[in-house]
Amino acid sequence: MVEIRWTIYSNTVQLFLNSGESIMSDLENKTEVIVEIKDVYKQYPLGRVMVDALRGVNMDLYKGEFAALVGPSGSGKSTLLNMIGCVDVPTSGTVLIDGNDIGKMKEKDLTKLRLEKLGFIFQSFNLINVLSVYQNVEMPLLLQGRYTKAERDEKVRKIVERVGLTKFIKHRPNELSGGQRQRVSIARALITNPRIVLADEPTANLDSKTGKEIIDLMKEINEQEHTTFIFSTHDDRVVSRVERVIPIEDGVIKKQ
Repeated sequence: MVEIRWTIYSNTVQLFLNSGESIMSDLENKTEVIVEIKDVYKQYPLGRVMVDALRGVNMDLYKGEFAALVGPSGSGKSTLLNMIGCVDVPTSGTVLIDGNDIGKMKEKDLTKLRLEKLGFIFQSFNLINVLSVYQNVEMPLLLQGRYTKAERDEKVRKIVERVGLTKFIKHRPNELSGGQRQRVSIARALITNPRIVLADEPTANLDSKTGKEIIDLMKEINEQEHTTFIFSTHDDRVVSRVERVIPIEDGVIKKQ
């Protein structure tokens, strides 16, 4: 089972509009709902009491959005993102991922949904150190089990070229810089053509120049491929580039 750890972010939230009406126009043109969260509650046992992590959350994400979910420690942000990532299910309410009700699915079906529809980018990269760049990127295709060796080879080389790492395709992670490793992580997340990419603090371990290059790459992919990106971040460089900031506090989505 995939595990996601989301870094906590605690700052005042505001909606950044870099291009004025042009961003609002882009949002208005995104009409296909890809994530639907309806009246969701989530409770966890803590000793003899139950803790309310989410309290009646309602939220939609649209195909092609570039959005960030932010909130202080204990806000419910991690729980909500885990549900979008299909690693947790609600106590009550409905979570639909690309039309699939995760609360009604078996674990094997959730695993398949994660593999087919979702891509993950982590703060710590989560690469397999004994594998090369090529092998790390190829791994999701091997797990899917539907492509021939030649088809996998074509896909891997194409996406590695897209992220600018062709010269490093035989290198292992410990032979790469932080920015290069994050590019491998991005390539691995995108190799299956996912509908949604969840990015956990993707620039946290990078210097400012490399961080900007990673943001530019993800934004380019978002615009060209219409892949939905949802971030967990405290990096102003990321927050200032997203189209929508979704604030959550005390298990409730705050009005913007």
